[in-house]
Amino acid sequence: MVLPSDTPFRYEEPISPDELVNRDQEIETLLERALAGRNTRLVAPRRYGKTSLLRRVLRDGRRRKLVGVYVDFYGVLSPADVATRIDLAYGESLDGRLRSWFAGVRQTLHPVGRVSAGPASVEVGADPAGPVDNGRALLERLRTPHRLAQKHGRQVLVVFDEFQAVLAADAQIDAVFRSEIQHHGDLVAYIFAGSQPGMMRELFGDRRRPFFDQAAPLALKPLPADALADEIARRFERSSRDCSAVLEQLLKLAAGHPQRAMQLAAHLWAHTPEHETADSDTWRAALATVGQEVGEGFRARWDHMPSTQRRALSALAAGDPPFGSVARERHGTSKGATSSALRRLADDGEAAEDQHGAWRLIDPLFTRWVRSGRRWPE
Repeated sequence: MVLPSDTPFRYEEPISPDELVNRDQEIETLLERALAGRNTRLVAPRRYGKTSLLRRVLRDGRRRKLVGVYVDFYGVLSPADVATRIDLAYGESLDGRLRSWFAGVRQTLHPVGRVSAGPASVEVGADPAGPVDNGRALLERLRTPHRLAQKHGRQVLVVFDEFQAVLAADAQIDAVFRSEIQHHGDLVAYIFAGSQPGMMRELFGDRRRPFFDQAAPLALKPLPADALADEIARRFERSSRDCSAVLEQLLKLAAGHPQRAMQLAAHLWAHTPEHETADSDTWRAALATVGQEVGEGFRARWDHMPSTQRRALSALAAGDPPFGSVARERHGTSKGATSSALRRLADDGEAAEDQHGAWRLIDPLFTRWVRSGRRWPE
């Protein structure tokens, strides 16, 4: 089903800052830390609105006189990629006098070598006078926010999104980052954001790593049902529709997952004609089209998992304690293999353990699919 272009529910890509639901506390925390020159590491599962939240922080930070720079490291493969992403980010994030200043600074920076572009690569700023030194090029770009703060007397906030991806460029590249950032004091604040908890834990939670204990943690939690209910109902009412009869079912299935809640609401809205009320038939129709949309992706996720993770995931989806006898009998789990599988699922952002040691799956729709025998129930 192709959703109408005028749907008030967007979920396929980052939403506008004004569409965020109930994240004011996290935004204020991040801004307060930035204004105080403190660094934060933000970890959130995929599709939890991390990028939209970061864009809102940068927008609101500019209103408080912060200079904001957003760098997305998704997919970087080399130090040259990393340096180039930073270079491009300053060109895109700054405006006015600051953009003009950086245009001049860029001419003085050491050139970057070959940058990966899928199976190919391209030369960026090749220096005919000698070999390219990407280590020096990266250090110079990491020094840019401190130069900016000193030159213009402005506090700078740099957001490194998908920061864990830099490990793919070089297993020790975090030492290069740390060697420069440690000299920036409170003139520059950093938000290190990531969607792979395992790699972010490796970067910031391992005593042997340069960034150990160098950024205060902040995790995005599921959205409360009341906040989601208010927002979904408001958007339905604003477009002359009513979802009150089935809203509780939607909230129960979404389980506080931001993107999945909007996805369910979008399909429910599409099946609800203007000036009408969604009912049980409408809800079933919405679930059917959601199932068509997610099925192929769920099968791919399942197929790429080793059998130990599938067994642990099946137990969690069924609500069976993964280390209990029922899980062993129904799903073929074993204590040692399950412990390793759960940790890997957590590292990949598929599952989470609460403070009481209870495990849950992150994606409620994937949970429904697995629990129903790896199919979308009718």
